Amino acid sequence: MVEQIILLNFIGMIFELCIIVLTVVLLILILKKYFIKRHKLTRLLFIIFTGYFVAIIFSWISKVLVVTQVNMVQDGSIIAYLYNIIVDFRLSEFFVTIAIFLSYILKVNVFEKGYNTIQKYIIIIYGIIASIYVLFIYQYDNTFLDIFAFLIVFIYMVMVYAPFLRRSIESYRGVDEKQYKQAFLSLAIMSLSFMLIFLSFAIDRVLIFLGSPGFTVFYFLAWSFVIVGIFFAYRGYVKPKSRE
Repeated sequence: MVEQIILLNFIGMIFELCIIVLTVVLLILILKKYFIKRHKLTRLLFIIFTGYFVAIIFSWISKVLVVTQVNMVQDGSIIAYLYNIIVDFRLSEFFVTIAIFLSYILKVNVFEKGYNTIQKYIIIIYGIIASIYVLFIYQYDNTFLDIFAFLIVFIYMVMVYAPFLRRSIESYRGVDEKQYKQAFLSLAIMSLSFMLIFLSFAIDRVLIFLGSPGFTVFYFLAWSFVIVGIFFAYRGYVKPKSRE
C-alpha cells in the first residue's frame, strides 16, 4: 500500500511538473507583454497567474514530500501544521483563493463600468471566510474537512468565473472582428476550465473519502483543465494583445 501511494505521488509529481513548466511559459509571455505596454490589467493578470503558479508549486512540493518519505511528527507545532497544510493542498487552496479574488477585479475592469457594491462585499467576505477555512479549519488526516475545503473554493470559483464566462460569451456575440471573437471565446473557455478544476478535485477527494487511494481520473482531469485554462488564457488575452 505504501509503495502504491509513493508511485501514485511520483506520477502526480511528474504531471504537475509539466504544469509548472507551462505556467512559467505563460508568466514569461505575460510579463514580456507588460514590459512592452505597461498596462495595469496585464500586470494584474500576471499577479493572478503568479498566485496560481505558487499554488501549483506547493501542490508539487506536497508530492515531493510524500515521494521522498519526509514524515513529520504530529506534535502540534507550527512546523507540523505547515507540513500538513502543504501536503493536504490547503496552502495551495489559499493562494488559489487570492487569485480568484484578483480575477474578480480583472473581470470588473474588463467588462464592467464599476463595482456593484453588494456584490463586491459578498466577494470580499466570502474570500475571507474561504481563506480562514482552508488555513485553519483543519484536522490531520480528516478527508471530510478537505472535501469541504475544495467545495468552498469551487463555489468561490463559480461566483467569480461564472459571470466572467457569461460576459465573455456576450462579448463574443457582440463583436464582428474575428480576432476579438476568438479572444472572447478563449476567455469563456478559460473561465469554464478554471471552474471545472476544483470541481474535479472535490470529486477526487470524495472518492478518497469512499476508500480510493487517490489520483483518480478526476485528479488528472483537474490538471488537464489547468492546461486548457492556461492555453486559452494565452489565446484570449496575451496573443490578441501581441498583435496590437
